[in-house]
Amino acid sequence: MPEIFRTPGVYIQETGKTSKAIVGVSTSTAVLIGTFPTGPKYIATTVRSLQECERIFGGLRNNQLSSLVLKQFLENGGKEIWVLSTGVKFSRAASLLLKGLSLVVSQIPSFNMLLIPETTLLPDREAAKVFQAAVPVIEKHRAVYLLDPPQQDALRQTVRDLAAWFRAQSGIRHPSLILYHPRIQVRSQVASPPTVTIPASGTMAGLFARFDEARGVWKAPAGTEATLQGVVGLEPLLTSQDIALLTPANINALKLIPPSTYVAWGSRTLSSDPEWKYVPVRRMALFLESSIAQGTTWAVFEPNNEPLWAQIRQSVETFMQALFRQGAFQGLRLQDAYFVKCGRETTTMPEQAAGNVNIVVGFAPLKPAEFIILTVKQKARPVS
Repeated sequence: MPEIFRTPGVYIQETGKTSKAIVGVSTSTAVLIGTFPTGPKYIATTVRSLQECERIFGGLRNNQLSSLVLKQFLENGGKEIWVLSTGVKFSRAASLLLKGLSLVVSQIPSFNMLLIPETTLLPDREAAKVFQAAVPVIEKHRAVYLLDPPQQDALRQTVRDLAAWFRAQSGIRHPSLILYHPRIQVRSQVASPPTVTIPASGTMAGLFARFDEARGVWKAPAGTEATLQGVVGLEPLLTSQDIALLTPANINALKLIPPSTYVAWGSRTLSSDPEWKYVPVRRMALFLESSIAQGTTWAVFEPNNEPLWAQIRQSVETFMQALFRQGAFQGLRLQDAYFVKCGRETTTMPEQAAGNVNIVVGFAPLKPAEFIILTVKQKARPVS
């Protein structure tokens, strides 16, 4: 029962410490690096609509590759994308894209998906430079990179050609790199030709954003719900045998569901580590890392002892429990779905003296049910 104050004056009441809430970070902000006919050069600019895209950077009316990829991101559910233009003139050397990559860390506070579609226009050796330079950037930002294979040294339209290229690559079997095949066809923005073929990275980044909002980052962006908006064709159309060859290589297929619906039919990363095989598992881990890191910055100048550790455990457990109730983890009980550790078992005395606090969080991820096995038995008529 609250105390009743009868005499005017100043009163001091001490209350117990409450846990500081952790808010989940955005998971659907993209970065696109490429050539645009207008707009600021090497200055990161946020775009939230097709109107802003055309007004600031142009290119849609001329079928510019980066502009069409940006359009696909917005049409498929993306709400916010940082554009870092490398200027108006495309170069077959990687230098311009590499310069753009070097500015991402200093100019963009946070993002979750990286798009560099003009790697499709580079020779293999130059594209490889971009892929290798992108890895430390996405690692620093806890983002994923939707990679677009180069098409200049060889047209990699067939599954066999793509697989041969993939086997020759080094450094791209990374848990935060994702690859989709084949390229997509979209309607031309000029009178002729009627369609234009572009890489699928912008389409899929928009689809990721759409699924994040509707279902959560833990849901695989694939299946019959994963419809590709604004896509009028695939180049080439994949057969069931093609998809069967792509899946073991962790390359995700885009397919046609007759008569005219195009969907994403895979949700794997390029990692060779089975722990990080699936896109939603990897993105969920990155989401947790970013959210908890950002949500515990208040602890920086607190005394590094048990009361602080208890507060951190309470904050993180409250955050994880809310996700559990949304269906983000496997398990019917909290103890089966996740754990949170922060204390003497995670932080040694030398680390404590140095001002370090270690938080260990484990979770049971939801994984796609990729292979549904049906056993059908037929009841035969008894033999008379």
